[in-house]
Amino acid sequence: MILKDFYTEKKNAIETEFSTNAPAVHLYSDAIFKTALTVPTVMFKYDAVSWETSSEKNYKADVSFCVYIVLPVGTLSSTSYEDVFEIAHRIDKAVLSPANSNFFIDTNSTFKAKEKQYTNEEVYWAKNDYFIWEITYKTTLIENILKKKYILFNNGLSNEALEELGYNLTTGIIGINPNQLKGVIDLETNI
Repeated sequence: MILKDFYTEKKNAIETEFSTNAPAVHLYSDAIFKTALTVPTVMFKYDAVSWETSSEKNYKADVSFCVYIVLPVGTLSSTSYEDVFEIAHRIDKAVLSPANSNFFIDTNSTFKAKEKQYTNEEVYWAKNDYFIWEITYKTTLIENILKKKYILFNNGLSNEALEELGYNLTTGIIGINPNQLKGVIDLETNI
């Protein structure tokens, strides 16, 4: 879920950066090259996600992702391809912005690793007709939602049963508040 939330956040940031004529932003798929593109398109692709879990039940991911800017086919003017630099600059502003609207994701740092003009010289197919600019970014994501849940002493109750007792498991519970209980929880242990 953290990967979906991060993608959604960056997609929204890119669309917001372009107040008018925002390019379509979606996950990478070669299927878009089967139909003619008439406007610049931005595709987001996760290259590599390496997970690490700590003893505190934090989930940390070292993430490498690419943003592809695809310009439409049909113009031979080199100046139209130069528009990619302005689009890339605006995408950088959106992606590298420290704003984080999702409480459950900590982004320690996001930085640009490299960028290049995408070319494929091995096998020809329709994708080769497009002017494609590729920008690679790296970041670290830390999922916070589990950090909030593991502290809760649930006495064998499921998350659904706890929510029925009045607990909101999405806002972060640090302990049991007896004033919230609508039922009885036995805190005694028989050893």
